[in-house]
Amino acid sequence: MRASSRARSVAESWTLRLSSEVARLRGEGVDIVSLLEGEPDLPVPEAVVRATEEALRAGRTKYSASAGLPKLKAAISRKLKDENGVTAAPENILVANGAKQAVYEVLQALCEAGDEVLIPAPCWVTFPEAVKLAGAVPVLVPAGADHQLDLEALERAATTKTKAIILNTPNNPTGAVYPEAALRAVAALAERRGLTIIADEAYEALVYDGARHVSVASLGASAAARTVTIQTFSKSFAMTGFRVGYLAGPADLVEAVGRIHGHVTGNTCTFAQCGALAALGLGDAHRSSWRAAHQKRRDVAFELGSRLFGCAKPQGGLFLFADARRHLGARFADSSALAAHFLEAGKVAVVPGSAFGREGFLRLSFSASEATLREGFARLEGAL
Repeated sequence: MRASSRARSVAESWTLRLSSEVARLRGEGVDIVSLLEGEPDLPVPEAVVRATEEALRAGRTKYSASAGLPKLKAAISRKLKDENGVTAAPENILVANGAKQAVYEVLQALCEAGDEVLIPAPCWVTFPEAVKLAGAVPVLVPAGADHQLDLEALERAATTKTKAIILNTPNNPTGAVYPEAALRAVAALAERRGLTIIADEAYEALVYDGARHVSVASLGASAAARTVTIQTFSKSFAMTGFRVGYLAGPADLVEAVGRIHGHVTGNTCTFAQCGALAALGLGDAHRSSWRAAHQKRRDVAFELGSRLFGCAKPQGGLFLFADARRHLGARFADSSALAAHFLEAGKVAVVPGSAFGREGFLRLSFSASEATLREGFARLEGAL
C-alpha cells in the first residue's frame, strides 16, 4: 500500500521519535537521562486533579460542545483580557486537543496550495510539517543575534505568495522572548502585506529575570484583526496529558476553523476541560511559584551547559539552545552525530539543532529536577 504524497512529504517528529527510542532503551533496562521533553515534571496542581476527578464522578464523560465548554471559553476570555491584554469574546475562542491541533487547524483553514508561510528559525519541529500538510510551503527565515527576530530578513522573505507568519514567543527551542517593538514591526509587516499572524504562545507563563511576554494581538485593533492567538494548559499547569489548548481570533477565521474542527474531533475531552477550568482559577500565586521553580532550573542548566557549549541565556520556555559547533568537525560531522554519541556513550538524550532548522546546535531541556540536570550534564561532559 502506497501512502499519499502528502503523507510522504511530512517528516517524522524528531522529538517524538527520540522519546520512543528512550522508552525502548529504558524498557531494556538502560539508564537514560532524558533532556528531550518540553514537559514540566512538576505535579499537576491539586485543584486541577480534584476538579477532574469530580467531573468523572459526576458523569462528565459524554460528548460536549465541539468548540469547547461554554464556562471554559468564558474563563479563557477573561484570562486573555486580564493577563494578555487580548480581547476575545467566547464565541471567538475554540478549545482544541492541545496547541498542536490548534496550529494544524488554523493552517488548514488559511492556506491554499502553493501559499507560503514565514517561520522564524530555529523553530518548533511541527511548524514546517503542519504547513506542508496544509498544502503550503514553509519558508524558514533565520533569526538574528541572540535568536531574536531578523526583521529585515522577514521583510525580504515576504512575497506575493506569502499568506501567514508563525510567531512563537517565548520561543521553542531558543528561549528567546520577542520584545514589543519587534512584535509591532511584524504586525506592521502583516498589515502592509495582508498576512495573518499565527501566534503560538505555549510558553507564555514561563518568562524569567523580569522579561515580559507580549501577545501580538494586544497591540491594537489592526494587529488583533490579523492575529490568531494560541495558548495551552500543558506548559503552564503541567497538564500535558490532558491535551487542552485553545485559539482565539477573528470571528470569520475561528468559524472556518470550527467547521474543520467538528470533523477532525467531536470535542476536547470533557472532564479534562473541567480540570482546565479549575486551572484558570489558581491565580497569580500559582504563576509566580511556577515561574520561580523553572527559573531556578534554568539557572542550573545554564551554569552547567555554559561549561560545555556556547549558550545564550534563555529568557523563557524550557530549553537551552546550546551552540555545539566547537565540538563538530573531525570527530562529529554534525549535530545529529553528536546527539547520537551522547545517547550511546553518555546515555543522555538530546535533540540535534538540525531538527529545528539550525545546524550545529543542541536543544537541552531543563524541565527535569535539579538532580537529574546535574547527572545529565555530568554525563555529557564525560562523553566529550
